[in-house]
Amino acid sequence: MGRGLIADDIISQIRDRVDIADIVGHHVALTKAGQNLKGLCPFHHEKSPSFTVSPSRQIFHCFGCGAGGNVFTFLTRITGASFPEVVRDLGRKVGVEVPESSTHAKQSAHANRLEQLNQAAAAWFQRNLLDDRAGGGARDYLAGRGIEPETISRFGIGVAPAEWDALLKALTQQGFTQQELLVAGLITARESGSGYFDKFRGRVMFTITDLRKRVVGFGGRVLGDGLPKYLNSPDTPLFKKGQTLFAFDQAREAIGRTKTVVVVEGYFDAIALHQAGLTHTVATLGTALTPEHIHTIRRFASHVVLLFDPDAAGVRAALRGLDLFVNSGLGVKVITLPAGDDPDTFIRKAGPEAFAGLEAGAPSLLDYALEHSVKQAAAGSLEGRIRSVDEILRILQKSEHPIEREERLRVVAERLGISQQRLIERYPALLSGTKRDSGHQPVAPRPPAAVPLFKGSPEERDLALLLLQGKLTAADVRRLRPDAFTVAACRKLVELALANVERDGRVGVRALLDVAVDDPDCGALATELSLREEHFDDVAAHIKACFDRLDLKGAEQVLRELIARLKVAEREGRWDDARQLNVQVNELRMRKAGTPTAGVVSLVKE
Repeated sequence: MGRGLIADDIISQIRDRVDIADIVGHHVALTKAGQNLKGLCPFHHEKSPSFTVSPSRQIFHCFGCGAGGNVFTFLTRITGASFPEVVRDLGRKVGVEVPESSTHAKQSAHANRLEQLNQAAAAWFQRNLLDDRAGGGARDYLAGRGIEPETISRFGIGVAPAEWDALLKALTQQGFTQQELLVAGLITARESGSGYFDKFRGRVMFTITDLRKRVVGFGGRVLGDGLPKYLNSPDTPLFKKGQTLFAFDQAREAIGRTKTVVVVEGYFDAIALHQAGLTHTVATLGTALTPEHIHTIRRFASHVVLLFDPDAAGVRAALRGLDLFVNSGLGVKVITLPAGDDPDTFIRKAGPEAFAGLEAGAPSLLDYALEHSVKQAAAGSLEGRIRSVDEILRILQKSEHPIEREERLRVVAERLGISQQRLIERYPALLSGTKRDSGHQPVAPRPPAAVPLFKGSPEERDLALLLLQGKLTAADVRRLRPDAFTVAACRKLVELALANVERDGRVGVRALLDVAVDDPDCGALATELSLREEHFDDVAAHIKACFDRLDLKGAEQVLRELIARLKVAEREGRWDDARQLNVQVNELRMRKAGTPTAGVVSLVKE
C-alpha cells in the first residue's frame, strides 16, 4: 500500500495521467531549457532560476536548495496538504477514483490476478508460435510480411490456434477460473447460455503492454479471409483502448530522445517501422485518437507525425485529430503515402530514408485539413466554398495563438479566392482580442551554478548518476552491491534499484524513480543526479573503471580490518588465529597486486 493506505496502483494511475509540467506551471513561471524546464524555486528565495522540471522523467529538483521529488511531493510542499489529500484531489481532476482502503485491497488483488492471467495467456500464445504443428502457418505468414524472428520475440507475437476452447482449457488447467477469463476478455459466452469459447481463434496474436510493461490486452489478426480481420481485447479493469497506444512502452525511450512520436493505425505498421529503425512509432488500437492519448503523448513528445493510409478512411482519421490537437502545444504533421501503400508496405519497399524525406516535406495537420477542404470545394459556389471551411474556422477560433489564427485565415482566403475581409466578417471572433506583440524578446538568464548535494567519492556519484540515467547494462547491474557504497543515500538507491530489475536484467529507471523520489534517505539525491547533464566520452569504460575502483576500495577496507584483527590476536597470544589471519592478509595482498590501482578519473565536475 502507498502512503495513507492508498494502493500503489491507484497512485500510479494518477501519476501516469498527470503532467508535472502542467501542475508546476500553475505555481511557477517555467521556461524551456534544453529537454527540461526552469524557473525560480518556490521553496527558497533566488534571483536566478535553479528550479528544474523534467517532463520526461516527471520529477523536479532545485539545485539551489536541494528540494526535489515528483508531482505529489511538489503539491504537498506547495499547498501544505497531506499526501492522501493531494492524491485524492489529483484523482478527482484526472478521473481516477481513490477508494477506501478496504475496498481497494480487493480491487488491487483482482488487478494483480488479472495481470497474472494476461501474462500466462501471452506466454501460451508465444509457445504456440514456436510449436511445429500449431505455429507453422503463422510463422510462414509473418515471414511473408517481412517480420524477423528478433522482432517477433521483442513484441511478444504469438498465435491462437483455430480450436474453439484451446486457451480456455490451457489456462483453467493452470488454475484460472472461467469467470477470470471472461473478465479478461479472453473467452466469450455461448449464445445458448451454456459454456464458453475462446475469443481469439486462428489469429496471429499481438501482446499489448502498458507503460509499466504489464500485459494488459491482446490484438489478433485473422489467418485467412475470416472477419473481422482484426480483433482486440474488450475494455477490462486493466485495459482501455481509448487510453492505450500499442508499442508505447517500446517507443518511450526513442520518443523522449527525439521528442517526436509517429502515430500509425495498425499493429503491423508499428512493428514494421520499429524493425526499420523508426522506434519512436506507436499505433492506435482500432479507435480514433482520444484526449487521453494526446495527454500521454504530451508527457514525452513535442512533435507528432500522423501516418495514416491514403484512402478516405485515413483522411477522415487525420481530420478527426484536428480538434484534439488545438492548443495541445504539440506540433503535428501529416504524412501522405503514395497511392496503394500503407506504412507497412512503404517502409519495406522504400526504406527509412524515403520515410525521412516524406516527413521533411509533410504539411502541418492544419494545412493538410485546409488543403483537403479546398479540394472538396473547388467546384462549388462561392458560398459553398466558404461553408466548406466552416468547421476548420470554428476550430481556429479555439486557438490561443492570434498570430496563427490570422495567418491561417489569410491562407484560407488565398486558396479559396475569397477576400480575407469577407472571412473576417463571417468570423469576427477570429481576430478579436488579439494582442499585438511588442517585438521585445526577454533576455534569457544565465544558468546558475549547480550546488552539488553529493559529497561522496566520484565513483559512487558517477555510478548512481549513470544508474538513474539507464546506462547500466544487465552485466553492470549484476556488479551492484549496496555494501560497496559508503554514502548512505547511494546504498539505499542501489537497494531500490536491485528491487526494480526488469526481465532483461536492466533496472527499470521509471519504476526506480517512482519509489526513490519519495524515499527520505535518497529522494534528494535521486532527483539531483537524474537532472544533472553530464557527458562521458566512453560510458562503458567509465562504468567499469568506477566498479573496479569500488572493488579496490572494498578490498583495502577488508585488508585493514584483517590487519587490525591480526594485531589483536598477536597481542593476546592467539597464535593459531594469528597464523590464519596472516594467510588471509597475504592472499589478499597478492590479489591486490594483480588489480589495477590507477584511480578513477571522473568527468563530472566537483
